[in-house]
Amino acid sequence: MGAGSRQRTAFSGVFRYLPSPTHGSNFTPSRSLPTTPDSMPELPEWLPLEEIGEAVAGGHDDGRVVGIVASESAVEAGWADDAAIQLARAWTASGRKVMLVDGSLQRPSLHVATGLANGEGLSDATLFGASVGRVAQPVEDGDYFVITAGTAIADTNAVVRSRRWDQLAKSAVEAGVTLGIFLRDGESGTAAFLGSASEIVVLAGRSDAPPASVRDLEALVRLVTGPDGAGGGAPGTAARSAPGGGDLDDPLSAAALKRTASEGRSRVVFLAVFALVLIVALLAMFGIIDIPWLSPEAAGDIGRVGPTTAGPRAG
Repeated sequence: MGAGSRQRTAFSGVFRYLPSPTHGSNFTPSRSLPTTPDSMPELPEWLPLEEIGEAVAGGHDDGRVVGIVASESAVEAGWADDAAIQLARAWTASGRKVMLVDGSLQRPSLHVATGLANGEGLSDATLFGASVGRVAQPVEDGDYFVITAGTAIADTNAVVRSRRWDQLAKSAVEAGVTLGIFLRDGESGTAAFLGSASEIVVLAGRSDAPPASVRDLEALVRLVTGPDGAGGGAPGTAARSAPGGGDLDDPLSAAALKRTASEGRSRVVFLAVFALVLIVALLAMFGIIDIPWLSPEAAGDIGRVGPTTAGPRAG
């Protein structure tokens, strides 16, 4: 059995309880698109994430590779991972078989959002011989599957260049699987992964500029979405905002870092004052400096001072 057949068998095993597709493969490794301003297609109109049900309906028997590109603002605001998960749920609800893959190999995060361990994952399946059946983890009672980023590697593009990635993508399409690759705009490997995509979904706020990584790929973009009022918290949640803007719940946000720095300065000042008082007290106690009220004699006098209003002792 060849490597491609083994990959197809692995996908069949992962989705063995679902109907087998009868169509052929529509996988296209990459496309040459027009790049002149006159022929550049526009992106679809932005749609709230809560209303994408109809947009993703249909074609549930067709396998496809979908690049899910999160804009920089979506990543910074902290809702990109949750949005990818909500997209996977919408695909599943429409009847599709879904495999969500963390293609953000430099800063993997999908495992955290789904509550999974980032053990063996995408890099292991493409570079180190792990089977898809072993690295694909069921999520939410098996409604869909997630492949985490896996073992850290120095060159993200090595995954996309590998023969096993090409086989994995083709096998997903032949198995009727929607293979969603979660990517971050501007990260190494994003452009290479998009070369395998037959469709693209952009995760961005209503007023965000299009991600740079989808430039010249606008014809593949099927959906541009984000939580209603995007730029704030994650879908279905409200992020705590600082008075000057920013998400206090995001430890890497500007507001959170500013708050942490302010708290750190307060601690340093307190410790410095405490240390100074302690040093002065010790110097005075040992007679190195003269502070009358801290001298040993003063301490002895204080110990001999008795109550001034005490009555005569009983005989």
